[in-house]
Amino acid sequence: MNEFFDKTEQSIKHLQALHDFFNNPANYVIPDEQTDLEIYQSNLAELVNSFSEINAFEQLYNKDDRQLILADLFEYFLLGRAFYSMGNSRSTFDKKEHFTKGILHFVNLLMCFESITVNVQRRNRLLDYLITQVPSIEDEDNFAELRDYPAEVGLPGSVEGKTLGKYFDKLMPKTAGGLWHELLVYIFVIRNDLGYILPLLLHQKIYSKSDHLVPPDFLIITKDKRVYGIEVGIKKEIQSGSFSLKTAIPTATIDTINSRNSDRCPICKKWINFCPFVIENYSNFNNEIERTEVKCLTSCNIFTRDQILNGECKYSKYSRGRAATLAHTHHDFADGKHYHYHCVLENVTPAKRAEIIAAEDTPAIKTHYPYYSGLEELF
Repeated sequence: MNEFFDKTEQSIKHLQALHDFFNNPANYVIPDEQTDLEIYQSNLAELVNSFSEINAFEQLYNKDDRQLILADLFEYFLLGRAFYSMGNSRSTFDKKEHFTKGILHFVNLLMCFESITVNVQRRNRLLDYLITQVPSIEDEDNFAELRDYPAEVGLPGSVEGKTLGKYFDKLMPKTAGGLWHELLVYIFVIRNDLGYILPLLLHQKIYSKSDHLVPPDFLIITKDKRVYGIEVGIKKEIQSGSFSLKTAIPTATIDTINSRNSDRCPICKKWINFCPFVIENYSNFNNEIERTEVKCLTSCNIFTRDQILNGECKYSKYSRGRAATLAHTHHDFADGKHYHYHCVLENVTPAKRAEIIAAEDTPAIKTHYPYYSGLEELF
């Protein structure tokens, strides 16, 4: 990750050097050059005045929009610049495959970020470190309250209160899957060759002189020359409808809730990451993926069957309904929800653990490939 940050820092330092040089009177030594300095500085002053009038500089970092700004930076890294590395070759998928693989690993990192929703000590260590890097954060309303809060925060149903929960969200880049769903939809469209995809994630308003549009997250130009909008996530139907009415571009809404790309284990309350097997196979475009569900015990070639059964793989999910005739399903976690399989083994009695392992319950131990409904027309 530091590779992204280091290169971005170099770009900023380069721009800073250009500005510092041309704004420094010491670099205008010939009398005739003073006019050049005056022109530069007068335009600089007017630039600052003009953009200050509309609070443009606040759009680069401020407390209220920080979660969006942080997400925008990642999206710029990945979909504004790094995506060029895929190249334009039609004869090979190699670069697109590497890009897809990198996105999946990045999504796992975002899920790791969110461990601080439930890990209080880690959250407090992060807060203490943040204020060494951005000291102004310590003076923000709710910072001290969050630092002293002793329980989970930012989870559905958390009792910390709306204000504290919102403040916690603003310290992270688009929490609860917002950012990673957008990135996953991008590679989902590319992998399934649904058309040419144009990210509008950094342009959430499109202006004319007299009006503006609020576009969807992506536009897709299909191979048969149709254009669709894609909105990632529900609850934006009015916005999408307005865009379609103004542009005559139909817009599809992507279901992220039931995508199985963001299962939060009800036991540890952490997100269940994409496993190495899924990442390797999904990023190999020669692999035909006919089912989104993966049966770990019969499909995985990363971990052995015994390793999976004994919970050594920390990625496997467990989802099983209770069956009267199957004794190994008679426990609290046989309720149809998706758990970390290792969490289930760690939270049943030793006897029940042995029973679950011995059952070798192939349908229950699973994981999933990225998949989104809502684009069936494009298939």
